[in-house]
Amino acid sequence: MDRTIAYAISAFIVIFGVGILVAGLSSRSPALWICVAIIPIAIGLLSAFGDY
Repeated sequence: MDRTIAYAISAFIVIFGVGILVAGLSSRSPALWICVAIIPIAIGLLSAFGDY
């Protein structure tokens, strides 16, 4: 049960980052928002597939 919740939280973080990425692509400065979106995507993937 704990592992399922941990994966769900990680997936939510990645989805949040992808949402920033999609919204940032249509903004006036997409390069900035792509850089901002990389942070939660990386954190979510590291927490999902990291060694713990």
